[in-house]
Amino acid sequence: MAEDSLDARLIELLMQNARLPTAVLARKLGVARSTVQARIDRLEATGVITGYSARLGAADTRVRAHVLIGVAPQQQAAVEAGLKRISAVVSLLSVSGPYDLIAIVAGPTTHDLDMALDQIRLLEGVRETMSSIILSRKFERG
Repeated sequence: MAEDSLDARLIELLMQNARLPTAVLARKLGVARSTVQARIDRLEATGVITGYSARLGAADTRVRAHVLIGVAPQQQAAVEAGLKRISAVVSLLSVSGPYDLIAIVAGPTTHDLDMALDQIRLLEGVRETMSSIILSRKFERG
């Protein structure tokens, strides 16, 4: 079996359930437990796997929005740094198209989202925004 294929299958299993014991992962992949542990160690050491986290299900009642952000020329780094300081920004994506970034913003209420949007709009280098509140999540992979 090619290394890349085994790594890809291992990563897929960990994305589905990062709490699976090494022995279970080994059985599903058809390799020794020591092989799985060595692969995980290497994937962590090389930065392919940067951590493990809990995903909230129905208990996550935060209101979320996608905020498309247009950035003024030569201001991308400053805007990214400013967005990183806003705790309501839980994820930031660089994209192609008419907007430069998409921020995923989350807060307990729509009022909190509104305040976060105001903070984003006030950042030097932000030329425009367009936001959409997420109504429901139909499914999510990984």
